[in-house]
Amino acid sequence: MATVLKKADVVVIGGGAVGTAAAYHLALRGKKVVLCEMRNIAAGATGRCGGMVVHCYGRFLNIDKTDYRLKFTRANTKIMKEYQKNFEIDFEFRQVGCLDIAIDESEFNDLKRLIEIQRSLGDDEIELLDRKETLEVMPNLNPEVIFGSRLRKSDGNLNPFLLARAQALEAQKLGAEIVTHTKIEEIVIKNNEVQGVKISDGIIESPYVVNATNGWASLLTEDIEVIPVRELAMVTERLPELPPQPFEMLCNGDFAYGATQTVSGNYNLGGPGPARPPDYNYFDETIYADEVLRVMSYIFTIFPGLSEVSIVRSWVGTMGFTPDGMPSIGPMPGIKGLFIVAGFPAGMSWAAISGKIASEYICDGKTSLPINRMNPGRFTGKPKVQWPQPYDLTVCHDFLTKGA
Repeated sequence: MATVLKKADVVVIGGGAVGTAAAYHLALRGKKVVLCEMRNIAAGATGRCGGMVVHCYGRFLNIDKTDYRLKFTRANTKIMKEYQKNFEIDFEFRQVGCLDIAIDESEFNDLKRLIEIQRSLGDDEIELLDRKETLEVMPNLNPEVIFGSRLRKSDGNLNPFLLARAQALEAQKLGAEIVTHTKIEEIVIKNNEVQGVKISDGIIESPYVVNATNGWASLLTEDIEVIPVRELAMVTERLPELPPQPFEMLCNGDFAYGATQTVSGNYNLGGPGPARPPDYNYFDETIYADEVLRVMSYIFTIFPGLSEVSIVRSWVGTMGFTPDGMPSIGPMPGIKGLFIVAGFPAGMSWAAISGKIASEYICDGKTSLPINRMNPGRFTGKPKVQWPQPYDLTVCHDFLTKGA
């Protein structure tokens, strides 16, 4: 019989932006919370992302759910503003807009079509900019590779390390226990009911568990489909003030993003990091020289004026997406007490509201926003996406809908 180490009302697994949000909102509701993180706070995807706050991510998946997604991301932004007023740690949230850049006429025509759909669904913020207007917004872009863009002025960025730390600190003030360097070996389930979690030296008993481990989520809950994805990023030396907009665009055949300049003056860029043969390990956090050079090429191509800057840090992170591009948020069907919050394509835009929703469901049995479309059990019985293959939302969507 395993030793019972402690008891809690809720165990939250994962110390990133989503897990610390859940811990904070649950503690705010008076729950005794234990958060377990296998490394340090923000050591996973949160600490290895660009910190972009993008209300509607992507072009081809879920464009028909624009109105649904905006309910959550706008609610998330509202919470972020409340955090800014009340939290001890400033996590540098700035609404400076975000550009989705087209590099040719075909892409620009796609953006036109997408904006028409978005506006028909009540998205009154999104704007279409031609090349001249795009360069007026962000004049340091290379005009030779810019055709036009979509702009949402309410988008922006934040410091993801500081967001997770801020939520964790506020949760601790409310009595939550944050336990780092503690790996969950198993979510203990008996007769389809959560009993707690097993760690190396015993059991933490709890009737509720929140799986907020993103790319690692399927390792603990097999019946959900959260696919680990390897992504690259780097930051430059501190630079004089630059145009502030985050952006995303195709560059040298890759999907590249720039998360705009941080308050400290560093510039952050990134892109895909397909798993490497022969192991195809999507949890491999080693960054290789050719990958650094690839991300550096984004600077030379997109911002020729920055071609002489120094890179001070490069890294790889494991993100987690679902085949249909929507996060999994909700109770796990058939298992009483297990709540999933994982699979985020734009996690900083969802973290706070996801944590709040988890607290609402656990405390009240219902949520303030409808979560039915994000049911974590929606992939059960459908073919699993198998690696090795580069992660491609379109491929995954076809795989899911057609059973390819």
